[in-house]
Amino acid sequence: MKNSDYLYLDHAATTPMREVALKAFIEAENEGYANSSGGHNLSRKAKNILEESREQIANVFGAAPNEIIFTSGGTEADNWIIKSLFIKGISPNSNLVTTNIEHEAVLASAEWIKLNDYKVTFAECLDNGIVDAEKFLSEIDESTIVASVMLANNETGIVQPVHNLIKKTLEKNNETLFHSDVVQAVVSKKIDFHKIGIQSAAISAHKIGGPKGVGAMFLNNKFKLPSLFHGGKQELERRAGTVNVAGVASFAAALKEQQENFDLEINIIKKEKEIFETIIKDNFNVKVIGEEEERLAHISNIQFENINSEVLMVDLDLNGLGVSRGSACASGAQKPSHVLEAMGIGKDNINNHLRFSFGWSTDSGDGKKAANIVLNSLENLS
Repeated sequence: MKNSDYLYLDHAATTPMREVALKAFIEAENEGYANSSGGHNLSRKAKNILEESREQIANVFGAAPNEIIFTSGGTEADNWIIKSLFIKGISPNSNLVTTNIEHEAVLASAEWIKLNDYKVTFAECLDNGIVDAEKFLSEIDESTIVASVMLANNETGIVQPVHNLIKKTLEKNNETLFHSDVVQAVVSKKIDFHKIGIQSAAISAHKIGGPKGVGAMFLNNKFKLPSLFHGGKQELERRAGTVNVAGVASFAAALKEQQENFDLEINIIKKEKEIFETIIKDNFNVKVIGEEEERLAHISNIQFENINSEVLMVDLDLNGLGVSRGSACASGAQKPSHVLEAMGIGKDNINNHLRFSFGWSTDSGDGKKAANIVLNSLENLS
């Protein structure tokens, strides 16, 4: 089956590269292949490409250029921010407050902190998929070094009340670093870190049509984090290692096109998702997770009554539709979604969910086409 014949609705996992991003990668590699830390003419070309890209990305998020540090992706940024302040010499009472619906990169980092004998609190979410703000804030105290809540969930698309949580967290402890994984939110929300109040964030290029293996950490200038990698003074002396200049340039190009076409792309994504959900709801007994809450435009998590998601996913794949059960970072484990479990979805339905995620390459008609493929599979499996 040719890619052109295959309908891809797994953009929340990763997206195809935009043509401008691929072009920018090739041009940057041709023109700026030298080490950006060097002192000769070709290195200066690479350095210029790097810093122009940094400034361009910073402007999109209302940040200063020196608040953007390039990483290998969102996972690295999450690990770096959450782990690095829990180092030897700090008070043994220091704690992290986060939620039980975070991305695996945050949850695993939190478990690492627990193994190092610091306190970690996982505030629960309500049945609607939104973090219980009262419980979260009740855990913030003078020992809270880091608080972390994702801006929007990667499995359900449900948007979290981050702005309000930040405000009230800092009222209780204005020294707390408030981190947010915005990897999915960037796809279909415009974000200004300083206006929202986010003090650190994880971003990934491949969710918006950029290359895999490239991302960024936003860090408010108020904070200084120890380096995660050592061996050089790259990335404002914060991250050792030769910088992937071509990847960064490609990231910047993808983000630029996404922002320039934002309204057009989101309108198509939203329309096709609505068509898709309407057709499915009109023809089969389903539940759209978070339907009554604010959701990201591109994510639709659907519960199918009496249909095993693994079986349905395989059948859809065979019929030319690519979707997922949830987070790509956890799919290999083949276990129930921790997000859906946190929302109180019981064992009778926990394995009946699929995530359909639209993206920048979605075309008009894709929603109806996808719905028809799903209904055909449901008819065969029922």
